[in-house]
Amino acid sequence: MKKGLLLLFIAISALSFSCKKDKAAPRSLEIYGKWKLTETMTDPGDGSGKYMKATGEPKYLNFNKDGKLEGNALSFDTFRYKILDSTKMEVLYNVYLPAQIFGYKLSEENLEIYPRCIEGCGLRFVRQ
Repeated sequence: MKKGLLLLFIAISALSFSCKKDKAAPRSLEIYGKWKLTETMTDPGDGSGKYMKATGEPKYLNFNKDGKLEGNALSFDTFRYKILDSTKMEVLYNVYLPAQIFGYKLSEENLEIYPRCIEGCGLRFVRQ
């Protein structure tokens, strides 16, 4: 009797451990919403640039679902954006005729934007 119970326990344990656990489906990352600037980086051209905490008045970017871009975190007055792929976006300014291509890196709560610069530069944001 004890051997039978032991074998049954082993069989049930083996079956339960052999089942694959379903992983949660990955959430699609969306850039939409309000982002607060937390750090900026400007490189003098020698690779020594480091991110520094943003100071002064808080700056924001707001990415609307309709493609409108609002906020004061970029150097010039922007008004539209378009996501090109998972690492590039097109940004339209009020003062520039051609669109600018920016690199970006997105996670659930963080956004890094790499504007076009002669030397390296970057902006880090947190979701609001």
